[in-house]
Amino acid sequence: MPRFTPEQVRRRQLVAGALALVLVLVIGGCTVSLIGALRGGDDEQALTDPAPFTADDAAMAAAATPQGAAALENLPEGVELTPDEVMGIDVSSHQQDIDWAQVAGDGYGFAYIKATEGSGFTDTHFQQNWDGARAAGLTPGAYHYFTLCSPGADQAADFLAAVPPDDSALPPALDLEFDGACDDRPEADRAQAEIDAFTAVIEEAWGRRMVIYSSSEWREHYGLPVSDGRPDWLFSAGERPVQEDWAVWQMRFDGTVSGISGGVDIDVARIEVLRDHAEIPEGEGAITHDVAGD
Repeated sequence: MPRFTPEQVRRRQLVAGALALVLVLVIGGCTVSLIGALRGGDDEQALTDPAPFTADDAAMAAAATPQGAAALENLPEGVELTPDEVMGIDVSSHQQDIDWAQVAGDGYGFAYIKATEGSGFTDTHFQQNWDGARAAGLTPGAYHYFTLCSPGADQAADFLAAVPPDDSALPPALDLEFDGACDDRPEADRAQAEIDAFTAVIEEAWGRRMVIYSSSEWREHYGLPVSDGRPDWLFSAGERPVQEDWAVWQMRFDGTVSGISGGVDIDVARIEVLRDHAEIPEGEGAITHDVAGD
């Protein structure tokens, strides 16, 4: 994943304030009140208001990985797909231009695509990758690379500007890692508050829980319960994850895929688990955490 200098981060943060206004156009006044609460306004109840609509989960699907497909060569030795599992990839501008027809020809059924990072940055290949994946028959999903150097609500504004709600797409994903361009390491309760600010806005707009990926370094530093009640995206090289209820499994970062130059992150998704864990039950709203009280 690309990294940015502190100066680039500061420039992106300056742009973020203007981009936050996009929320008014994307999801209307309900989210405006939510952002007011996240930024310390009076409307604290907005944090737990129900999502404004429920996503059509039946619209989310992914093509099965065919028997004998080239994609299966990236599986760890001795591992076989179960009937509910589909192979896919996750990509960004790091992979440059992608021939999505060749990717589909290898038997991949979905692609998580980097949309935004921090505030003020949209991946230069996002729309091209999103359109290309969909045209080739892959189910797209978008992910955001979170940074602790800008407010979560501002980052949410950027993400929604790039990726408006789409019931036929995979649930949006949040990538939690330490960014080399951001030296901030706030206390756990403050970091969790910014993550909650981000996820509350996105989940209210999409009507789905976000998929959560976090690096081992992040988890060791914060131990934050950000994936509670949400689909888990886990990394495990060489074998299946120990945790059994995962929704997405990244098995390698150096996979070989037709139509892409260089190494690629290879993933497996359980579409039914994604549907179940991303569903927001009627009447439920944002998931928040009182880290200080844990």
